[in-house]
Amino acid sequence: GDFDGTSFTSDQEEHKWIDWGTDNYAGVTYNNMPNNDRVFIGWMSNWAYAQETPTEKWRSAMTLPRKLALRSVNDSIELINYPLESFDKIRVLGIEEEISIDPKSDRSLDFNHFNSSEIIFKTTSQAFVLEFQNSLGEKLNLILDGQNQKFELDRSKSGNILFDEDFAKNVQTMPIPNLPKGEYEIRILMDWSSIEVFINEGQYVMTAQIFPNEFYKTLVVSNLGDDTLELNRFTISGVKSIW
Repeated sequence: GDFDGTSFTSDQEEHKWIDWGTDNYAGVTYNNMPNNDRVFIGWMSNWAYAQETPTEKWRSAMTLPRKLALRSVNDSIELINYPLESFDKIRVLGIEEEISIDPKSDRSLDFNHFNSSEIIFKTTSQAFVLEFQNSLGEKLNLILDGQNQKFELDRSKSGNILFDEDFAKNVQTMPIPNLPKGEYEIRILMDWSSIEVFINEGQYVMTAQIFPNEFYKTLVVSNLGDDTLELNRFTISGVKSIW
């Protein structure tokens, strides 16, 4: 768009979402931050079921604070939102390796507490599923479908979903039409009852609540493509509690 020193006029025709998940609402930003950063925090809930969520001592939470920025991706200007670097101070490295998975195959990884973790890797693949599981048969699916230019989050079997008929009724879908064809980053931050997914360092973001009856302890990565799935610099880190 154009800025004349007083007013900004956008030439953007379509609306663009900061976050495509069901549970990031009423975000606020902060002035006078270090380096003049624009920091965003959202309410991690949804009025459709905010008063029914199965929690005891609290009701909802806030998203991680995220820095807003503009970035050029494939000749398009994108609004980026990505966790502040200060989050790294409460991260404890658990697993680090290079992962290769044959076409139409999968790989299981175990971790003692995925519901307080960060998973991060880089890849060029655009056809895979990440499935978090526990011993109760509950599972949370993240599906990247590059052929149809979409990313999906399916919490229909993620745990306690019966408190509201619409909570897990639909698979959450995020269009990813401008995802780079080369290497990009996947970063997942999971807490006891939430997941925040950042694709290509905040180009595409999805936030959702989850209520497993037992912590997820297994991650199954499935390669849906015809080429080897390479997960480069794959790490699983624990996250220290702030309580």
